[in-house]
Amino acid sequence: MRIPRFSGPRRRREKGSITMEMALAMPVFLLLIAGVVDLSMLYWEKHVVTNAAREGARAASKAGNNGMSDNANLSISQVKTTVQTYLRKFGIKNLDGTDITLTGSNFAYTVVGTPPDTLLTVKLNIPYKMMLLPNIKTLFGESRTSGDDAFYLTAQTSMAAQWKNPPSP
Repeated sequence: MRIPRFSGPRRRREKGSITMEMALAMPVFLLLIAGVVDLSMLYWEKHVVTNAAREGARAASKAGNNGMSDNANLSISQVKTTVQTYLRKFGIKNLDGTDITLTGSNFAYTVVGTPPDTLLTVKLNIPYKMMLLPNIKTLFGESRTSGDDAFYLTAQTSMAAQWKNPPSP
């Protein structure tokens, strides 16, 4: 009985097939890696923005809870500063790379109700730009306009106030 050898003409026909398979599979693989990295960074930044809103609401709710008085001694600008400091601590920046400055368009602080049923709400709307996959919005059916490369990460936290008098503006 003779064992057939496969090192003849068939092997010559398969020469270069690994290179061709790699050339076809590599772009898909790199796209997947870029997507994982971008979505991981998006998730991390969303987490930081949510925690910043939570820190602002927590600071505002505990503003007058010092054991001696029930007055709120944090103003709205101080709550904004608390949130902004948290965002800067984790390197969250504007689309152009500058530090975030919270304004009326990306920050809202509201006090609803009367003591003792006062509810504080801190809301943030922070832009995020995809690094490796900037055209991802077009995959989800959105139109892409020049200069609008951002997703907007929105976070809102509401907490009950632990003070009797509302904060000053």
